[in-house]
Amino acid sequence: MARRRWNGFAVTVLSSVALVLGTAPAASALPSDSRLIEITLPDRNGEIPSQWLTYAGPPRATVLLPADYDPNRTYPLLLLLHGLYSNHSSWSRTGEGQIVTTAAGFDGIIVMPEGASGWYTDWWNNGQRGNPAWESYLLDEVVPQIAEQFPIRPERRWHAIAGVSMGGLGAAYLAGRLPGYFGSVAILSGLVDTHLALGQGAYHSLTAENAAKQPLDPNAVYGPDFQPYSLGHDPVNLVRNLGHTRVFMAAGNGIPTEDGQPYTMENTDPLAEAAAIRPASDTYAAALNAAGIPYTYLPGDGVHDWPKFRTELRDALAWGMFQPVDEAPTTWVSDTIATHGRIWGIDYRFDTPPSSLARLSRSGDDLSISPAGSDVELDFPGGCAVHVSTPATLTIPAPDSDRCTPGS
Repeated sequence: MARRRWNGFAVTVLSSVALVLGTAPAASALPSDSRLIEITLPDRNGEIPSQWLTYAGPPRATVLLPADYDPNRTYPLLLLLHGLYSNHSSWSRTGEGQIVTTAAGFDGIIVMPEGASGWYTDWWNNGQRGNPAWESYLLDEVVPQIAEQFPIRPERRWHAIAGVSMGGLGAAYLAGRLPGYFGSVAILSGLVDTHLALGQGAYHSLTAENAAKQPLDPNAVYGPDFQPYSLGHDPVNLVRNLGHTRVFMAAGNGIPTEDGQPYTMENTDPLAEAAAIRPASDTYAAALNAAGIPYTYLPGDGVHDWPKFRTELRDALAWGMFQPVDEAPTTWVSDTIATHGRIWGIDYRFDTPPSSLARLSRSGDDLSISPAGSDVELDFPGGCAVHVSTPATLTIPAPDSDRCTPGS
């Protein structure tokens, strides 16, 4: 499939996205609603050093509880990610996401975690793959801590992830990192093609470092362009990870719209939506098509602003975040550059970071792992753990089996 490759002009276009979400989060007020609460979700393994946050203490999240919340019943979960130059409170603020009215009638728990301007990625940082480690924080800390603090329904059908702009990129990527948990993903004006433009990786790095007032390194987030770590964080390359996940997308065309609600953001930019977000969304839709993955795509009018974002979220909620999905498919593909993770209940951890994009694929009882330049430990449901060199093909042990043999 052909991919757009633009010159430095596109970096200028992409930089306009930063202006759109550049309003300081403190510029508008939180509505007074007892269902809207703020919690801390600590980075218990130090994934997010303090310089990447705009406030003291551990990372926070804003939570919207449903009407008549009852801690003795279980609820669906929507993990809702914010965009660039925003924070955990942006979706809830009056004149911005104003989630209380935008998601009125939603009978579930909405958790809006902190993502700063970190692109929801474990940063390359010259091979550190962390410091900060946003994807590890979201998957290893936020998801389990939500389950510890709130009564969430256990089936993947009842777990959705959504995000806007940078958060749309994060939602697409993280849904594929944890497919056995998230049954649906909603990408709202998401920058879901990280190789849309030449120099885009540098844009991601420099905007994040500038936001945190840190030294500038154009390769900090993804490393050198078109190398394995960069390609392994591009949702366009990873669409097969969503083979059993429901996908919703929406994007504008640069024609302004209103949603009848107030908004405080004056620095809107039609060029960002029409020249960057819409082409990225179209490329992502083409990749889903090529992989044979069903999706719902609502292209339409709108610029990169809160009226458009709120409309897209309402459309996603109307689409239905919690429709039936396959809870435990026996045929799937998962491509990853991560050092560790969980794929359909199987925990994996590479001895050393993968030197290339690793593919784990299942067909019936057989699990195959492509060459990754590293051995890998696999922990299966039921407690069976094996350690194998890559490439490898294994017979997946039954959860109730008293034998633990990797097979060949």
